[in-house]
Amino acid sequence: MPYTEFGVVEKPIIEWLEEMGWNYVPASELRRTPEETFDYPALKEALRKLNPDVIKTDEDVQRVISKLERISNDISGNKEFSEWLKGEKSIVLKQGEKAKTVKLIDYENIENNNFVVTNQFRFSGYENVRFDIVLMVNGIPLIMMEAKKPTAIYDYTEAIKQIQRYNRQAPQIFRYLAFVCATDGIVFKYDWHENYHYWKNPDVFDPVEGAVKG
Repeated sequence: MPYTEFGVVEKPIIEWLEEMGWNYVPASELRRTPEETFDYPALKEALRKLNPDVIKTDEDVQRVISKLERISNDISGNKEFSEWLKGEKSIVLKQGEKAKTVKLIDYENIENNNFVVTNQFRFSGYENVRFDIVLMVNGIPLIMMEAKKPTAIYDYTEAIKQIQRYNRQAPQIFRYLAFVCATDGIVFKYDWHENYHYWKNPDVFDPVEGAVKG
């Protein structure tokens, strides 16, 4: 295996995720452009599938998506989106009707969701960025991983610095992320804002594999 970030760090992570049932899709094959946060076809399909009694028309789908797109690019927006993920947000789809709760993820029937892992995910925010690994559920990017190959000069701390730069350059996508991860193939840390933590799994010897497999 070549001693590159992809060969040493990214590829094993992707393979572990595939073992867990995630589908690997190269970024070039996602149904989105760099200007788009979501894989819109996947998101629209999920909204209809998970909310058959609520979302019945293309207009209903678009109203929900427009609501998600208007979430602010800051910590309050991230908190709001987390409420959407937990099924705690409601929306009025038709004038005169009561607000209805919309599910973005089916937690009770996991097989109803679309799990995709991709790499070299490009996004155009204030500046152009490229994430090493992104995990998407139902077309929504929820977890971002930045990888650095371990050397005498660089390690996972460089990955953390890269994530911090990306947050300044493209906050439009960070509002939707549940958390971010930094790894050098030896150490695996996760966080959302400032304090990165080790992810430990006592059942798996390799710390990175243990983190990926939860």
